[in-house]
Amino acid sequence: MAYKVAYKEIDESNIILINSVSSFIEMIKQVKETKEVQDGTSTELYFRGQETEFWDIEPSIFRDDMLSIEHKLMQIPLQKSPTEFRELNSMFDLMTKYQHYGMCTRLLDLTTNPLVALYFACKKHGVVKYVTKEGGEVEKEPYGVIYYTDQYYSSQSTDLEIQIVSALASYDLEKENTLSAVLERLYYDRIIDKRTKDNWLVNYRDFVKIIQNNYMVMPTYTNERLRKQSGVFLLTSLFSFNKENELKNSVISKAKGKLKEEFNDTCFYISGEDKETILKELDLYNINEATLFPELEHQLSYIKYANRNQVNPVADFTKYEEESASNKQDIGVKQPELEQYILDNFDNQFKGIIGEEDVKEVLNIIKEHFTVDWYKRNPILSKMNMSITGYYLKKCQSRDIAKKKAEQVMTLLKQMVEKFITSMNERGE
Repeated sequence: MAYKVAYKEIDESNIILINSVSSFIEMIKQVKETKEVQDGTSTELYFRGQETEFWDIEPSIFRDDMLSIEHKLMQIPLQKSPTEFRELNSMFDLMTKYQHYGMCTRLLDLTTNPLVALYFACKKHGVVKYVTKEGGEVEKEPYGVIYYTDQYYSSQSTDLEIQIVSALASYDLEKENTLSAVLERLYYDRIIDKRTKDNWLVNYRDFVKIIQNNYMVMPTYTNERLRKQSGVFLLTSLFSFNKENELKNSVISKAKGKLKEEFNDTCFYISGEDKETILKELDLYNINEATLFPELEHQLSYIKYANRNQVNPVADFTKYEEESASNKQDIGVKQPELEQYILDNFDNQFKGIIGEEDVKEVLNIIKEHFTVDWYKRNPILSKMNMSITGYYLKKCQSRDIAKKKAEQVMTLLKQMVEKFITSMNERGE
């Protein structure tokens, strides 16, 4: 593995362990009912599923110091491909499109559909080495985790707060970073009016509150993926404000932080061993890669995934050779006698190679392929090879071992055929 993580036992006081779709649905119902009793109103829950328990909760722009070039990431695509974005009405809509195509943004993907979050939590991450408290190592598929929050009322992309935070994301706050400069830029971009600008230069706390809150934004479903995933975005703000004696020179700067505190202390865990089983259950609810990702590449990926259990071993390519021994010496071969010779001598010839317990099964496979001139017909020999490979693949679960065993059997079988033909020719038959 490329990395190791410290191993810690899960704290069961703050987690709910999920091992089936039905148990998850039941727990979500209980959470909603409890919230409604406490609050007296219907509560909207927002969910985020992550495939490992050790990932932080943070938007992509907060990783790898990308925040320092956020303004460039926001502006360069507009310059390079302006026609791609000309129908977008706001900087938030632009950010949404960037998120769809994998650009780093300050948006965090969430969903109002708990089963969608469960799907993402059950995605296979790959085996990770965990360092135990005793200093040893264990390898396992990580827990998946689902976080949820009920702290937010949803905002719209047209709300003033959303427009301000989205605009600040596109500004280079290394240059224009004073309160007066930022408010002037917001006024220039027609996000705030002059009255608001002048007011916030005095009553700055209202502005600071806006740029230090996070917002749950219900996006315009401009793409099918968002709609199918019941997607919403947590727009992270987290702009720092350093007050100066002369208020207008107070400095506004970009900062990053973890978002764990935005979610409920209790979360749902899925063990690595249960991920595949739950994904199969979700498929019954029509929650899978094909339904959540309408793009063609994901449709084809799902088709490949859904049909993976129907595969059979395929023989390696063998170049046809006209002058093979069995083809040169086939005139006058009495096939029934050849087959009886193989049946009579198979046990003695093959026990040392394939083991006594497999002789009967392998011999039955060979007998099933007895047909006219089978011993000199490459397609028949290839099918025989494939069937023997399939037998060993089911038994030992190793493709390399299965192929090697099949090759040994086919080599010895061909030797038996050639030995029979040679002895027959020597007798003049």
